[in-house]
Amino acid sequence: MTVFLEGEIDRTTVPAVGAALATCLANRTTDIDVDLAAVGFCDASGLNVFLEVSQHLASSDGELRLHHPAPVVRRLLDLTGTGFLLAEEDSGVEQPPAETAQPSSEVA
Repeated sequence: MTVFLEGEIDRTTVPAVGAALATCLANRTTDIDVDLAAVGFCDASGLNVFLEVSQHLASSDGELRLHHPAPVVRRLLDLTGTGFLLAEEDSGVEQPPAETAQPSSEVA
């Protein structure tokens, strides 16, 4: 399931974020992707919600993945050592190039 968030995530908005993620959990979703492309700020209260949901999902072999964080959100994750929440393509770890098949001109 993908959850799209926008605006700022702080102590005033974290109840709504928590409710959205709780709905996913109530529907027995095992993997949750959170799109942060439209989120300009996230404080520790928002990070705590993500961590709580991540721990809950991990207990049932699920995963919470954060996508497209703004630089300020990425910095929060880096400073707190919680970059493991980032989806692989957003983790900053260089991914190997995708292999492409080249058509062969050989005739058998």
